[in-house]
Amino acid sequence: MKPILLFDIDGTILHVKKNFLYEIIHQILTEFELSNISLENRSFAGRTDKDIFSELIEEFSHTQDLYDSVSDRYIKLMTENLSADYVEMIEGVRDAIDFARNHNIPVGLCTGNYREVAYAKVGAVGLNKVFSFGGFGCDHQDRNHLPGQASMEYKKKYDHQAESNQFIVIGDTPNDVRCARFFGAKAVAVTTGGFSKTQLYKHKPDLILDSLRSPEQWLFQLTKASQT
Repeated sequence: MKPILLFDIDGTILHVKKNFLYEIIHQILTEFELSNISLENRSFAGRTDKDIFSELIEEFSHTQDLYDSVSDRYIKLMTENLSADYVEMIEGVRDAIDFARNHNIPVGLCTGNYREVAYAKVGAVGLNKVFSFGGFGCDHQDRNHLPGQASMEYKKKYDHQAESNQFIVIGDTPNDVRCARFFGAKAVAVTTGGFSKTQLYKHKPDLILDSLRSPEQWLFQLTKASQT
């Protein structure tokens, strides 16, 4: 069975400059008079945007209207202002994507980002029109459900129901590994985000990589292991 790659974005494909991201969030909090919310000691790694913004506003309001307004404003500011100046592609990603496309291996996204923000980010590093399906942080608050969403979008695009073990979730956090396991997919953990090899090892991914370079080696290793 042909593998299907699902890429996380932040910490896996690219890094967004923190100053830019925090300025966007601070602007939103100020506009909605939520400026006394502190972003210190909050971890966004591996979480969905839906979960993050729900948490940020929950002490002020549990209404859907406020959440919708805040999230819409975030999407607008990110898509209008994000550019190549504020993002950096992680070394090895281009190698992996080019290898997959040259070998007709489908590539999609499995990311906590809202859909529009996800495509703005990958577009900013020159990966326009590479990812045509995926699971996104606007679809579910719980990241565990994102690979299943990506599978449904894959079926719509290719008119084919793939097996869950054909999917390979590639990410940099324990939550990426957990969502892969929840769906029955394979998990590749990369150390290009904020988690070390030791931290990722505890969650038992199928592979841990320091870089996505040499995809012909690690992808062969992963698919061969699944056949034994």
